[in-house]
This record gives sequence, C-alpha cells and structure tokens, in this order.
Amino acid sequence: MNIRKEREKEFFVDHMSTFKALQLIDPLFVIKTAFFQKGKYGRQVQFFESELSRGEDIFIEFYENIKNPDGTDLDVVPMYEDRPLFKYKYNKYFSEEYEQKENVNSKGETYHTYTVPVSELVAILKDGAEITYSLYEKRRLEMDKSKEELPRLQKSLSVFPDFEDQFIKEDFTLDISKEVPRATETETVDSTLANISLKDFAAIMLVKPVSDKAWLNDLINEAKKDL
Repeated sequence: MNIRKEREKEFFVDHMSTFKALQLIDPLFVIKTAFFQKGKYGRQVQFFESELSRGEDIFIEFYENIKNPDGTDLDVVPMYEDRPLFKYKYNKYFSEEYEQKENVNSKGETYHTYTVPVSELVAILKDGAEITYSLYEKRRLEMDKSKEELPRLQKSLSVFPDFEDQFIKEDFTLDISKEVPRATETETVDSTLANISLKDFAAIMLVKPVSDKAWLNDLINEAKKDL
C-alpha cells in the first residue's frame, strides 16, 4: 500500500466524529492536493471521472507531500493545521462544466480527470454545519492574524517596559557627582548594585522618583532639573 492510501485511512478516522454528526456511515472520502493552475483563479482540485460519476457528495481533506532529497515521496501531511473537512456537492453536469483531461496510466489505459475550483467546495464544521469555502478562508486568515498579534499584545501587557526599545535612545544621564542627600535614621544609603531592586532600576531607567529609597528619589529629582 502506498503512503497516500495509508494516510487516507488515518485522515478518515480523524473525521469520524464529524461524519457521525452528519449521520453518515460510509461516506465517499478522499484526500487531495489543492494546487494553482496557470490561467485559473485560486486553488484547484482534481477528481477522477470514477469519483464524480458515483452520484454522491465527495468529502475531502487536503494534504501536502513531504519529499526526500531525490524527489520521491516521504510522507503525506495535512495541509491545514485545523484539519478542515470539505465537501464537493454532486453535480450531474460535471462533464460539461469542468475542464477535462485525458490521462494514460502505467498499464497504457486511458482515464479522465476533471479540474474543479476549490472555491466551489463547502467547509464542514465539527458539528456537521456547512459554511462556504470563502467564509472558511476568511475565518482562517483572521485566526492566523490573531495568533500573530498575540505575542505583541502579551509584550505590551508586560509589567516592565521594554527598556531597550523605549529608553535606550533617550538622551539622559544621572549626575552622580551631585551630593547624595543624607539618610534618615531608619534608612541606610547603600549605592552598591547588589542592593538595587527592580523597582530602583525602573526608577533610574524611567527617571521617575518611584523608588522606595528616598535618597534615590531625591537624586532623580535633582537629575530631572538638568534634562
């Protein structure tokens, strides 16, 4: 058995719950590639005449080939991460409406295939509901966009700002030559980095007196006068 046929059985099992929702016991299921063809708009899918002439709807999942360096097929994987199931609705006029191609197999036998625009298919949701292919594509693109924007949103909600992006180019310095205010009786002035907290560091980078150390806040206030 070739890889594609083996994977086709596995793909079918993955859609069993959807077929159950559709109350279908033995649906016509195939896996296909969705390709671009010169002179045609959007992706296309190819069906055998034997498939289209059966007089029933065809359920499809699209796949991609993983190839070895020598060009031979290594494996077959789903084309879409969300594993959508599509349906070609039976059309008894298929031989008149779709582009036909004559082929010859390895035994010298002639057979025909038909090219159908993927946009004519419908997408089947997990609960068995149908939506147009264009609506499926719109939802998929919106989902992909939201996934791309999520890391930026998470970054913007971070407790600490991106100091490199926001402050590295700002021209400011703290003049540590100024006299450091005298500490109170309950406060010890310790200028070693080992005792600088994240809050102190943020105060320095932001040039804002938000530290818990009064002497550091005073130093920042003095420095701000020169900015």
